[in-house]
Amino acid sequence: MSSHPVIVIGAGIIGASIGYHLATRGADVTLVDAGLPGSGVTRHSFGWMGRAPGDLSAAGELRALGRDHWARLARQVPGLAVHWSGALVWGEDFASIPTRSGQAATREPQLTSPPVCSEFRPDDGWLNPALATERLISAAREAGASVRLGSPVTRLIRSADGSIAGVELGSESLPASTAVVAAGIGSTALCATVGVSLPMASSPAVMVRLRAPSGLVQGIVANDLFEARQDADGTVLMPLDYDKESSTAELMRAGEMARRLFMESFNGAEETTLLSAEIGWRPMTADGEPAVGYSDVPGLYIAVAHPGITLAAVIGDAATEEILNRMLG
Repeated sequence: MSSHPVIVIGAGIIGASIGYHLATRGADVTLVDAGLPGSGVTRHSFGWMGRAPGDLSAAGELRALGRDHWARLARQVPGLAVHWSGALVWGEDFASIPTRSGQAATREPQLTSPPVCSEFRPDDGWLNPALATERLISAAREAGASVRLGSPVTRLIRSADGSIAGVELGSESLPASTAVVAAGIGSTALCATVGVSLPMASSPAVMVRLRAPSGLVQGIVANDLFEARQDADGTVLMPLDYDKESSTAELMRAGEMARRLFMESFNGAEETTLLSAEIGWRPMTADGEPAVGYSDVPGLYIAVAHPGITLAAVIGDAATEEILNRMLG
C-alpha cells in the first residue's frame, strides 16, 4: 500500500493504537508527534477500564468492547500488560449500584475503615497508559511503521482537488493520502488548517503520584473521597478534580492533601511520599461524544475521544478497518 501513505498525528494512546493496527495490516504508516510517546494527556490518565453494571447505553457498549479489545492486544503485543484486578466502589457517586456487605475487607485488606456496603466489579481493570503506548509504538515499528518524534505538525496540506496531500513539519513536508488527527486538544487547530471545525472543551484533572510500600492497594478503589490504584513498584495514582490550581505550589498542596488522605485510608502507608501532582487536559468534544471518522475533507480522518484509554483499542481496530476499506474501495 505504499501508494497510499497514512500519517497518524499524535503518539498518545489512541494514535499509537491506530498506528499499530494499520502497520500490522500492512499499511504504509508514519506516526508523528511533537514529543515522546504518551507524554501528553495519556501520561496523566488513571487507566481505569470498566463499565457500570446495567449501563446499556451506546457509550457503555463501546466501553465493554474497548475492554475486550484490550484483552486481545495484551495477547498480541509483547510487554503490554492489562491488570484485571477488579474495582471496589462505594458511596453516593455510585448510588445506582446494588450494595453488598462484608466484602471490602476481603478485597482490600489494608483499608483502615472498610465500608459496610460496597460493590465489587470483577471485570474492571487498569493499565499503565504511558507504558502501553510505548509498547504499541514499539510493536508498530516492528511491523514496519515509521515513527517521527520531536516533530510538531504545523498544518495539514490539501491538493488541488481539495483532498489531503500531506502534512507540514515546519520547513519539511510529508506526503500522505490519509492524515489521521489524533492529537488530543491540539486536534482543533490542526483541523482548522483545512477548514474543518472540531469544537472541543478540554476538561482538566489533577493526577497525583505517590510512592508507597507495594501491595497496599490490591485493585482499583473508588469512593466519594478518593480513587486510587497501585503499580507493582509501589507507585500510587490518585486522580483529583481540578480546583482551579494555577501554580506548582497549589498543585503540590493538592498532592499533599491526597497523600494524607491515602495514609489515613490504608494501613501500612505511613512512609508514603509525594512524587508529583500535575494537570492533564483531557480532550472532550463539545457534545461529549467521541469524534471518530472521516471528515468532509477527503483523506482527513479524526480520532478524538474520552475516555481515550478505555476506547483506544477498539478505536484503533475500527479506524484501521475503515481507512483500509476506503483506500481499497
